[in-house]
Amino acid sequence: MAISRFYRILLALCGLVGVSIQIHDDGWGMLLYYTVLSNILVFSSLIFFIIYDFNKGDATTNIKLLRYKGGVTMAILITGVIYHFLLAPSTKPEDFWTVRNLLVHYIVPWGLVLDTLVFDARKAYRLREPLYWSLAPLAYFAFALLNGLVLKLPIPHAKNSPFAYFFINVNKLGWNKVLLNVLLISAGYIAVGYLIYFLKQFIGRKAD
Repeated sequence: MAISRFYRILLALCGLVGVSIQIHDDGWGMLLYYTVLSNILVFSSLIFFIIYDFNKGDATTNIKLLRYKGGVTMAILITGVIYHFLLAPSTKPEDFWTVRNLLVHYIVPWGLVLDTLVFDARKAYRLREPLYWSLAPLAYFAFALLNGLVLKLPIPHAKNSPFAYFFINVNKLGWNKVLLNVLLISAGYIAVGYLIYFLKQFIGRKAD
């Protein structure tokens, strides 16, 4: 078994276990969190990449899949970055140092970044790719605002429920502050996307 496939099996299991514990402990309302949705996206995509054989796929399909995987990588990376810098400081130690928390916020996000940098082919991305990658978190922000303002589905353990995160709570912060938060997060997200783009010009396996 190739080391990349073995690594992806372990990483997919980490994501599956982390999400399963979250839902088992706190119910299906956890699906309203970006963290859980992005982890589901990761392990479901990894299952496909474990099965798919790039050596037998045609070059065009392979590149398209790598671009898609780049988007998945960025989707989960924002989970790790936002949690670490915005949410972790206010997390109680007994909640931070748990298997479920470390899996979904650290091991899976940074594990997939490592996978993308090391195992994926170089120079698969187009210059506009990071802009496309930003659509997934922006779509989630739109849904999260819809839930907070209209649907009002309760979110387990969210202090700002029905808003999943404090920085999009329009009722407390107002539209100007929330839109500024989304703009700043999006700008940082796209900047990191271009960093990944730049690194992949030099890091990873050589394209066949």
